[in-house]
Amino acid sequence: DRLALAALERGVPKDQLANFLRAGYVPQPKQLEFHAACRMCDREDGPDQIGFGGARGPGKSHAVFAQIALDDCQRMPDLKVLYLRRVAKNAREQFEDLRKAVMRYVPHDYNRSTGLITFPNGSRIVLGHFNNERDVDQYLGIEYDVIVPEEATTLTGSKYKTLRDSNRTSKPGWRPRMYPSTNPGNVGHVWFKERFITPARLGKETDTRFIFATVDDNQFIDSGYTKKLEENTGWKLRAYRFGDWDIAAGQYF
Repeated sequence: DRLALAALERGVPKDQLANFLRAGYVPQPKQLEFHAACRMCDREDGPDQIGFGGARGPGKSHAVFAQIALDDCQRMPDLKVLYLRRVAKNAREQFEDLRKAVMRYVPHDYNRSTGLITFPNGSRIVLGHFNNERDVDQYLGIEYDVIVPEEATTLTGSKYKTLRDSNRTSKPGWRPRMYPSTNPGNVGHVWFKERFITPARLGKETDTRFIFATVDDNQFIDSGYTKKLEENTGWKLRAYRFGDWDIAAGQYF
């Protein structure tokens, strides 16, 4: 009952919550905010880029993966999702961890060698990676209904735009969308802040939405993780522990 009330308060539709509960997934409050924003993408006047994150450890990757695997791919047949992360080894390891945690009760086929998850309705999640920015160009010209750029601030603004050019669809009733998750810092800090953070702070979001979250929003994280984050100093402490987007030092490294 508490979950149903929390979902209602945040605008999560009944069918979306039913998809999550059917899979055994119980979203936390910030995750519910993210999922509600993702459903806003269905509207013609809605956003098409839903960002999630800030500090490390709020459960953003878990929520994003649940959104594509348990909701989007279940309700839209033949959907094609690109799940993109920077380093190939990290991408595959995280991909497999999330698949086991999120999709335990969801029928699917997984090809480990190709990094492809396929659902009975024909929808699929494709694992991609980029060791350097040139690798992003391999996705240019390919149609993806949904794109998930994990660690989005490790991309420059021009490469994010390259991904946007591949975020299109030919499926009636579906609006293309992107779910970038990230932390402050890195080479893409400035463009990400301009595109997502400033409009959210000013209440002037149009094509974007951003859900601010920190480790304090994740009740399932181990008790020692917060302490580890607080061992950082300077801009890393502000970014990784508190999700401070006003940092300057270190953003380009």
